[in-house]
Amino acid sequence: MRRVVIGSRRGSFWDSLTSKILIINIVVFLLTNFSTDIFSLLALTPTIAVQEGMIWQFFTYMFVHANFAHIFFNMFTLLMFGPTIEDRMGTKNYLIFYILCGLGSGIFHILITGLGSIPLVGASGAIFGVVTAYGLFYPKNVIYVYFVPMPAIVAIGLFAIVELFSGISGAQVGVANFGHLGGMIIGFILVKFFEFGKQKGHTYFWESDW
Repeated sequence: MRRVVIGSRRGSFWDSLTSKILIINIVVFLLTNFSTDIFSLLALTPTIAVQEGMIWQFFTYMFVHANFAHIFFNMFTLLMFGPTIEDRMGTKNYLIFYILCGLGSGIFHILITGLGSIPLVGASGAIFGVVTAYGLFYPKNVIYVYFVPMPAIVAIGLFAIVELFSGISGAQVGVANFGHLGGMIIGFILVKFFEFGKQKGHTYFWESDW
């Protein structure tokens, strides 16, 4: 087994899209802590987003976090896996991948739990998609889950089981487990069926020059 090597082929981390996502999350975190109105505007509240047409919340919610611990662990995980996946996919495909995983996470959460009035926030769904891609691309690389080493492919399987069980049982109150699972499902689909990050003899329309 190979151990995880975190790094990027880029000259500087600050040139990467991952760094821009990190900065946006931090700025939004500061803004939403300064103003509850901004929090309400950007968080995904299903009843408001769907019934009142505030559909931008499906996008903006993935940059909003509830507290310091929430954003810290999400950004830490993004830093661990994001640069590697960005290098593998290329910046443009990585951006599309990240956003689609985040959108899919929110939609899947609503499809399973219904149109509730509790705000959904966090980059977790998008980041679960990134971690899933890592496990699919580098299945034998060793990652640590609560200080326990295991192959990346085993880790994402374990994550999926835990999120499914927790979502059904309600064991993690206040955690959008089905949203996490939705991000993993979208990440799996994009890698396996739309070949994100893979060498192929054709291009999709989103891969052409913008």
